[in-house]
Amino acid sequence: MFIFSKEQKIFKIGKISIGGQPGQTPAVLIGSIFFKSHKILEDERNGIFDKAAAEQLINTQDEWADKTGIHALLDVVGEYPEALIRYIEFVTSITDAPLLMDGVTAAVRIPVCQYLQESGIKERVIYNSIDFYSDAAELAAIKSAGIKQAVLLAYGPRALWPKDKLKLIAGQMETKNLLEKAEDAGVDKILIDTAVLDAPSIGISARAIYLIKEELGYPAGTAPCNAIYTWSKGKEFQAVKNSIIATSAMIRTLGADFVLYGSIANAPIIFPAMALVDSCIAYNNRREFKIQLAENHPLTKIF
Repeated sequence: MFIFSKEQKIFKIGKISIGGQPGQTPAVLIGSIFFKSHKILEDERNGIFDKAAAEQLINTQDEWADKTGIHALLDVVGEYPEALIRYIEFVTSITDAPLLMDGVTAAVRIPVCQYLQESGIKERVIYNSIDFYSDAAELAAIKSAGIKQAVLLAYGPRALWPKDKLKLIAGQMETKNLLEKAEDAGVDKILIDTAVLDAPSIGISARAIYLIKEELGYPAGTAPCNAIYTWSKGKEFQAVKNSIIATSAMIRTLGADFVLYGSIANAPIIFPAMALVDSCIAYNNRREFKIQLAENHPLTKIF
């Protein structure tokens, strides 16, 4: 086990804290809902869905967060602005957990920014995401809405390897880097997603997480599930869910603060596993590095 030499930033978003040294704050697990092909969707253009099933999924994730001490967020996905607004309205009526506002394109996200400007919930909504392609209009929409927290997606045509991702985030570039774009958008609570392309590249993203925390100190994580779902052998081996848990645990042990674990339906299998991983990290680092554990840490919740 280890700690980072750089002072680590911890951001309070809604009711949770994210960031810090390994073992300090609980991992944040982010379950996705209303994604394309999600069985609870009935009309994804108009945002019509099975409300009872959605509520049960959200409540189940919240219950596992309470049982384990692992923090929970929701990744609220939308293909159309009107639908995404409906989803956000519903989710925030069910849970007080923070959420990622995950419109699939800037054209979807920008109108939702306008809704959030007057919604009264923007303090717990995280814009997902600012990336290499985000232009001045998108950044202006975020700033106008007063959204102060966002994911920076470390993905671009020349940002495939860990050092390249670090440069995209904070280096000297022909265009503005991601931290400069976040400043233009008025964002001061920054989460960095190191992005995955395929299953083997999860290792690249894990190394990038380590470098970001070691050199910049920002909370970082990624979505290994995105690659696992496209891995043909994972389906052949009937190992998709097991592989998501394994790779999520791997990036957590390398310093990740948050993990997008895919469908929220998988909450009952990943929350206990991550709570055990968190407990192992904290048990060592509390003694060896004198790390002070957050209140209701998994180590004290499950042991």
